[in-house]
This record gives sequence, C-alpha cells and structure tokens, in this order.
Amino acid sequence: MNTLFVYNKKAGKKFEPSIVNVITELLPESMEFSFIDIRELETLDVSSFESLVAIGGDGTVNTVAKLAMEYDKTLGIIPKGSGDGLARFLGISRDVHLAVDSLLQGKVISIDTATVDDVFFVNVAGAGFEAEVAHKFGAEGIRGLKGYAKTILGSFKGRNEREVTLTLDGKKTTLPFFSLSIANGAQWGNNFEIASAADIQDGLLDIAIMRKPKWYQILGLISFLRSKKQENNALFTYYKASEIDLKRSGKLWHIDGEPLILKNKKHVILYPKSLKTLVPK
Repeated sequence: MNTLFVYNKKAGKKFEPSIVNVITELLPESMEFSFIDIRELETLDVSSFESLVAIGGDGTVNTVAKLAMEYDKTLGIIPKGSGDGLARFLGISRDVHLAVDSLLQGKVISIDTATVDDVFFVNVAGAGFEAEVAHKFGAEGIRGLKGYAKTILGSFKGRNEREVTLTLDGKKTTLPFFSLSIANGAQWGNNFEIASAADIQDGLLDIAIMRKPKWYQILGLISFLRSKKQENNALFTYYKASEIDLKRSGKLWHIDGEPLILKNKKHVILYPKSLKTLVPK
C-alpha cells in the first residue's frame, strides 16, 4: 500500500517534527510511503497513492479528506490537533502508536461528506456564536482547551440571538438561534459533543439550533455537551435533513473548525458514503 502522510506544522499547540520519525519507525519495512507538508499538497500528483493520511487537526483532515474524495483514495487520520472532533467521533486514538495501528490493522468504511455553498466539510459546519469563536480563535492564534475557553468567555457577552429561516428537505421553519451547527459527525472537539444522534453513514445531517443560555444555565450546558445524550430541550432544537437552505444565518461561518466568510443564502448538500476512511476494527 503506497501511502502519503500529510502533516501540518501549524496544527495543535505546537508541531513536533519528531512525529515523522516516530511514525516512520512504526511502519513495516515493506510499506511504501512519503511525507509532505500540507502547504506543498496543492502541487503534488496524488494519483499513485492508495491512501492519504492527515497528521493534524480537523482543518488538516478537511483538506486531506477533500483530496481523498476527489481522487477516490482512502483517508487515514493521525490526530494531532487542538480538538480532533472527527477522529474522536470515529474512535481513532490520539496516541500515535494506536493511531498508526488503526491505519495498519483497521477497516475501511464509507462515510458521508457535505458542502456549504460548494465548500467541502466532513465533520461539522456552523454559524452564529460557534463561528464567531472560530474566527476569534484563529485570529488570536491561541491553541488548546484553555484557549477555547478564554475565547468563548470573551465572545459570549456581546452576541445576541437572531432569526434564521431553514428549509429542510423542502420544509421551511423560522426560529431564533444563538449558535447553529450542521453536524455530519457528533463532535465539535475535545469531547464536546453537539449531536449525539449523528451517524456519519446514514445519509442525513443533524442540525442543532441553540438558544442563548442564561449565565446560570452555562454549567448545565457544559454537562449537556459532555453527556453524549443530546436531545430537544429549552436550549436546543434538533432536526435531520440531507439538503438544507438557510437565510439570515450571518456571514461568519466555520467549516470543520476553520473560519470562513459566506455571504447571502446558504445551500447545504450531503453526499452519502462518498469518502473511504480507515477506522479501528
């Protein structure tokens, strides 16, 4: 199996160059493989590789997954990011030895992917508060759970609810939202789960609409996001759909955790079982 490992020097708190040597030592001598930095990926012909392995966080995974889908390659993941939402959801260990073992001994499944206005995502896309956090998080360059917490607290007070109109598989609804997630996988990252009912192979996206919590509700909200039992309640309304149109969701978005500006109406399409992915047996 000829495998391309794609690393990202900017992933996580700090890239560790030794990760390349660690992975190399864990691979069998008979295996063909190469390593490349993600910034060199655009100019590389990947047609000779059977598998493309992302070494990094959800943003790196997004870039490599899109290429794997386009060229009908198999995606592998070695999590080295801040949140690693997709890897955690798929059960891929953040321990490098176990992650490499999953590549060598794991199984291949076909998972759904999606686009927001033709922008590819594989885990979670979102607007509102969570998108604002992603934009500030990226601008400030802070990494890790403490960085997220600091950014969240700094953004919470200044953002209010707004109304969004959703058309879900042809059915229209309008409701207030503070944060809006379109979940293919279940996790934002760091084991904070937004949609426990998400199934990355079911041909549906889970839409989580969150109201703005009162200060006294925040501890309960944290517990809810850790519970793996997300369901409709006073703060959350959930829907499922394969095609979504949005009006007035705002221009600030994140795609797999990466900040993005999307103007005008948004159109979301799901592509069922479009990406081959290595996961633990």
